[in-house]
Amino acid sequence: MDKPFASQSDLHAAPERIIELSTAEMYAIPLAEQAALQLAGARRRFEELVERIPVLKRLAEEQSIAGIRTIEDMGPLLVPHSAMKSYPMSYLEKSQFDRLTAWLNGFTTHDLSGLDAKNCDSIDEWLDLLDAKTDVRVLHSTGTSGKLSFLPRGTTEMKIMVTGWRRMFDRYRDEPPRMGVAVEDAPTIFVQYRRGGMAQHRLLDYLQEYLYGGDATKIVTTNPSRFSADAASIGGRLRVAQAKGELGKLRISPKLMERREAFLKEQEKSAGYMDAFLHDVNTRFRGKPVSILAHVPMLFNVATEGLKRGIENVFARESFIMAGGGMKGLTLAHDWRQTVDRFFGGAPLSDGYGMTEMVASTRACPQGRYHLPPWEIPFLLDPATGEQYPRTGTQTGRFGAFDLNAQTYWAGFLTGDEVTLSWGDDAPCSCGRIGPYVHRGIRRYSETEGGDDKITCAGAPDAHDKAIDFIIQSIG
Repeated sequence: MDKPFASQSDLHAAPERIIELSTAEMYAIPLAEQAALQLAGARRRFEELVERIPVLKRLAEEQSIAGIRTIEDMGPLLVPHSAMKSYPMSYLEKSQFDRLTAWLNGFTTHDLSGLDAKNCDSIDEWLDLLDAKTDVRVLHSTGTSGKLSFLPRGTTEMKIMVTGWRRMFDRYRDEPPRMGVAVEDAPTIFVQYRRGGMAQHRLLDYLQEYLYGGDATKIVTTNPSRFSADAASIGGRLRVAQAKGELGKLRISPKLMERREAFLKEQEKSAGYMDAFLHDVNTRFRGKPVSILAHVPMLFNVATEGLKRGIENVFARESFIMAGGGMKGLTLAHDWRQTVDRFFGGAPLSDGYGMTEMVASTRACPQGRYHLPPWEIPFLLDPATGEQYPRTGTQTGRFGAFDLNAQTYWAGFLTGDEVTLSWGDDAPCSCGRIGPYVHRGIRRYSETEGGDDKITCAGAPDAHDKAIDFIIQSIG
């Protein structure tokens, strides 16, 4: 931030600027002031967006909510994360991207009605068209459930993502620095594809422009090509159909199957890409601090490949390694950590908690807890009834959140995560941060509930479904 705010009232008027506070500043705000700030921000967002986002307007009408008087009023307006994949699958099967655009239009303040997507033959083409003709930057999921989620984030929020990334490197009180140099002075290494429509790929584009002043050499990836949304979609659908014994019933257009084949051929180049990556980082960045973004299995794979080639201790120990996302269901060798340290140089591994729907993540404190910043309003619900738990003490339930940074989409989401949340009123963390925090041990309800989103939502049981149906039916 350029200069300190004169008072909390300044933040009430611009809740998206809370993220500009340093970590030390935001976690020093007393609980009562955080609550007041969040209520003012939530009320402002609702008033600004309820008439501009069709799905929110319909949901508010179904719940008979005309305004936000308390934070609890926001609970029934949390949209299940599955809403972002509520479009009919026929839109993809029949390449009806004009209809997919109309569906997406129900979730954003940006007017997409004038976008002609009839000639799009693939998801990748559709994403490129939106990038070229609108201020919407769609973020998609991995599609492991067999269907991609699409979140219409605006360029406004994309720029805020860069600020959120900076917050990951803030020093809190007497905690050691996260990296040996300023964030803009260290290259970013992403252990995956350079381009694509997932949140990390989108972040890289904006880091290049707004953190590194357009210098493409400051971002290095293990694969310089594109992660295809079409390949992810088809792969997920094939896996699900195979598991159900329904491969013969699956309908995928020949055009999309061509996209899959092209992606598989691109995969054949991965060994050459890895050679080039290892040579590049070992030549340009040996002994220097870097920031690395990857899941643990990815780190282990790169370390294994590097050590095979006789390369080790590449980066300075004062590097930053964000290794979130867990093991992704994989079982690694018992000495995986030693392998990773030997190649990467021994920098500590940081992890965090976040989701695509939120503009930025939060990393764990020294006690291993994920402190939710004041710009993220948490909710905890009973997974069976959907009732909100009291905002006090420590409870375990279904996690929901509202992101005050979002100005072009409704960022109130109900996740599929079971978390244990302490509100910070009776058991503040010994790290000194003020506010609610999530404990380790997060799990997906779908792991034990027999599938995705088999949990009752907040508020009226069918209000969310009616709001989504309204969007689908209005397309015609």
